[in-house]
Amino acid sequence: MLRRASIVVSFAVLLCASHAHAQTAQRWSIQLSALGVELTSVTNDKLRFGGGIEFQGRYNPSALSIGFGFQSTRHALENQLLARNVTVTYTGGFVEPRLILGSIGDFAALYGSVRFMSLSAKFDVAGVETKVDGAAISGGGGLLIRLTSRLNAEVGATAGKEYYNRDAGNGTTIVTRLGLAYGL
Repeated sequence: MLRRASIVVSFAVLLCASHAHAQTAQRWSIQLSALGVELTSVTNDKLRFGGGIEFQGRYNPSALSIGFGFQSTRHALENQLLARNVTVTYTGGFVEPRLILGSIGDFAALYGSVRFMSLSAKFDVAGVETKVDGAAISGGGGLLIRLTSRLNAEVGATAGKEYYNRDAGNGTTIVTRLGLAYGL
């Protein structure tokens, strides 16, 4: 069943790629996005919703583009044992292939994406830091809206899985994104 689904998805991606337009009118673009992140991970579901930013560069040769960048989010964690909140900062670099799945006129396009990320979770308790390294993979999609010939807005969301080394537990992540991309 999984093999059959993979073949159907691959065929659909190739079919869409041949008919879709480029991500931006320019071959290269940069993007800055505000992030809202819900994490369940090494903290037994007590990690609060957090915000952050990401910066990425994108190579846009066609309907398929490749992004590479950096993101950081900050969260509060209730720790009843210490009777205080712990600050948790997630940072990491990523690679993100993105494919335009269809367009709505000349002003908007729907996309699907997958993100591969190397990440680090830093826990700060009263000035003492502990760090846990890991990796994540996520997938999702969104909407690109052309604002000018060089400027696009993006609204998107992804869901994924985190994996950590040492004895830390793995977790899940849901990321919402609102960004602006500028074609170079």
